[in-house]
Amino acid sequence: MKRQASAIISLVICGFCAAALLVLLVIMPSFFRWIFLLMNGSAGYSASVVRTVVITFYCCAPFAAAALTMMILILRNVLRERLFIRQNVSCFRWISWCCYAVMVITGVAMTRYLPLFIVAAAMGVVGTLLRVVKNMVQAAVELQEENDLTI
Repeated sequence: MKRQASAIISLVICGFCAAALLVLLVIMPSFFRWIFLLMNGSAGYSASVVRTVVITFYCCAPFAAAALTMMILILRNVLRERLFIRQNVSCFRWISWCCYAVMVITGVAMTRYLPLFIVAAAMGVVGTLLRVVKNMVQAAVELQEENDLTI
């Protein structure tokens, strides 16, 4: 029962994140310009920094959308009690590759705006963590398939 509640909460959070991503796709240039001005004031405004972050966001957005889609698929499988299946392994694999793609994109962009290093480093860690989880789920799938064959 706790697993169901947790999966439902996670699905709701993924839904909010997907909605936020859609909204940001529309308002990102003006939103980040406003945030940047709020943090730095008009004297510290840098159009090149704003442009760099906005372009980086739009380059990363498809990978974020793909990762959210895969997370939703995994959570729907959890709700259906389908935990150790190849589809979940594939989803974890794709999410990790999405994290690595964002790491590369933000890693390149950090040459123009150094604070993007934080995003690049975080995506590298999250991508690697997801590879570990993927390997564990894959081993569990193989074990389950082997057990199903022996019964």
